[in-house]
Parts: sequence; structure tokens; C-alpha cells
Amino acid sequence: MRNFIAGIVAALVLIPAAVFGYYVSGCAQTRSDLKPSAWETRIMTFAVRKAVRHNASRISKPELGVNESINTELVAGGKLYVLGCVGCHGDPAKSFQEDHANFPPAPQLPHVGTQYSEPELYWVVKHGIRMTGMSAYGPFYSDRELWSLAAFLRRINNLPPEVLSAIQTNKK
Repeated sequence: MRNFIAGIVAALVLIPAAVFGYYVSGCAQTRSDLKPSAWETRIMTFAVRKAVRHNASRISKPELGVNESINTELVAGGKLYVLGCVGCHGDPAKSFQEDHANFPPAPQLPHVGTQYSEPELYWVVKHGIRMTGMSAYGPFYSDRELWSLAAFLRRINNLPPEVLSAIQTNKK
């Protein structure tokens, strides 16, 4: 039993010490021209997803105004998307293209959609994601604008034709 406990304690001390040593020694790759390792990608994707879910869990979407419909909200969000997001995340009016301009590549939302809920999208757009290209837009947009953008993003790969048409009309 004593050896068993000693083994557990050793593992609890040696594994964190080895990880710490790996980073302190400078062996970790930090080059931005290399793709992150599979384990690093999995850990960071998991961490970002959990952090966004946690931070957005207490946010609830306000009701639409009396004169608003979901389509007017989507068009308003689409206009904001065209003005500020198309450059990194892709144009809903164009076919899919790999993103080679950004590293790490930004998700091409019109073609892949998103798994985030509207409150999560609201939080991401408002606060951004540290150490990625996703800036915080909270200082530039009102809460209403952020919610319309979140509604648009949630449905971006499945928009009604009249919404796409309205956005494209205003784009010209």
C-alpha cells in the first residue's frame, strides 16, 4: 500500500514538474508559422468552448421590439457582418474558399456555421477571444447591434433567401 501511495504522489508531482520543465526550458514551439500540435489544438478548443459557455451562461437575449421581426433583426445583423466580419469570416454571397490569409485561419462561417448559441456568440463578439484574431467589438457596437449580429451568425449558413437578398442589396 505504501508503494501505491508513493506512486500516486510521484505521478502527481513528476507529471506537472515535467510539463513545467518543458515550457521553462524553451522546448515548446511558439512559432506562428507552424501549425499547433493536435493535443494543443484539442486543449485550447476545449478551453475556449468551456470558457465561452461559462461566461455566456448568465446572459439572456432580450425580446424583439414591437415593430421588429426575426428577419429585420437578421438583416440588421447581416449589414454589420458585411461591414466588419466578411474580410475574415467569408462572404455569404460567395462560394467557400479556404482561409489562407489568417493564421490561425478564421472559421468561414457562411459555409461551416457555428455551434455557439446566440448568447455565446453575443459574448464572443462583445469580448473577443484572447490570442486569436477575434477582437472585442463591445466598444464599437450597442447591445442591440451585438444581439442582431449574434442572431445573424447563429443562422448564417441557413439564412432565408429574402434576408440574403436584403443584405446583398445594401452591400452595393
